[in-house]
Amino acid sequence: MKKRIFFDKYEEMRFISHLDMLRFVDRLLKKAHIPMKYTQGFHPRPRISLGNPISLGTEAFNELMDIELLEPMTNEEVLEKINSAAVPGFRVNKVETVEDKISIADIYTNALFQIEGSKEDIDILENLFNQNEIIERKEKKGKMSERNLGERVKDFSRFQNTINLELVNTSPNSFLILAGVDIKNVHIIKKGYKI
Repeated sequence: MKKRIFFDKYEEMRFISHLDMLRFVDRLLKKAHIPMKYTQGFHPRPRISLGNPISLGTEAFNELMDIELLEPMTNEEVLEKINSAAVPGFRVNKVETVEDKISIADIYTNALFQIEGSKEDIDILENLFNQNEIIERKEKKGKMSERNLGERVKDFSRFQNTINLELVNTSPNSFLILAGVDIKNVHIIKKGYKI
């Protein structure tokens, strides 16, 4: 039985990396006594699948993970048991039963972000997002490659010193690097997904 869990990761939990998040969820599910299905082989792992990685330091709301259960449980039971562990900075909002085998990353491609910062930094970012093309150049193994990140910006708006973005399979960090804005000087919130 596959369950899709919608959760928030905020405050100190925003400094947990993607791999650490998998380890954290594994321990949390054990602590909550959720009967998990495991992979086969020499090193069995619980069947947990997260969406696209969240950049370190980014708060994320309505983030997603899929888990596979060994025994049937209601959505309410799963939600109540996980939240009963009362982990600061982590909360489950909703649990759904999923029948299909489509991965989270294939369904939820468009993420909503909010970037807050100083007027100067937000001005720089606004100028970047107003460009027709936002070209990122990278060198790998002596070869230069480039891609137009502008194609991944589905929507953006500004209100005072906050930019709201809808991005397709891209982290806002790529745009901050291009704009020369220090990631430590802004506050990024991932607000969920648009389907």
